[in-house]
Amino acid sequence: MALTVGHTVDEPHPESALGVSTFVVVDWHTELAVMTLEKTRENVETDVISLTIPASMQFVRLVRIGAASLARRRGLPVRFIDDLRLAVDETFSMLLDDRDHEGSVDVTFEIDDRELLVSSIQKLADGAIPTDADRVQQFEVVLADLVDRFEADADRGVVQFSKKLV
Repeated sequence: MALTVGHTVDEPHPESALGVSTFVVVDWHTELAVMTLEKTRENVETDVISLTIPASMQFVRLVRIGAASLARRRGLPVRFIDDLRLAVDETFSMLLDDRDHEGSVDVTFEIDDRELLVSSIQKLADGAIPTDADRVQQFEVVLADLVDRFEADADRGVVQFSKKLV
């Protein structure tokens, strides 16, 4: 799948002078993924990156790349980055039941000097995907080995996990 960056828009943040950059990414199907980078706190090196992707497994790679890039930018070890990629894969495998759906998934990365927090919320046209207990249990077992903390509400289509940087 070939991806191209449509455009970048820099604008002032409504609540601070730190600013927001928005990147629009379009694939050859013209489905849209929007990524926003926002500096939130002036004295703390915190980045908040929001990414909205179509609810399709083919777009999970954008989330993996975004997560890995954030970790690499902070100089984190390869093991950390690999765990992060696997956690993203498991999250989307559960959220989308390994299938494509109508709708989108909102992903937010928040990274500061202490931890990386990843939040994912599915917004599907037909509502949240019913998830069987075995899939949820598998997700919980795998994520427990990869991240420091996680919460999942499969009925609402929400997953949040964090990994300490130090």
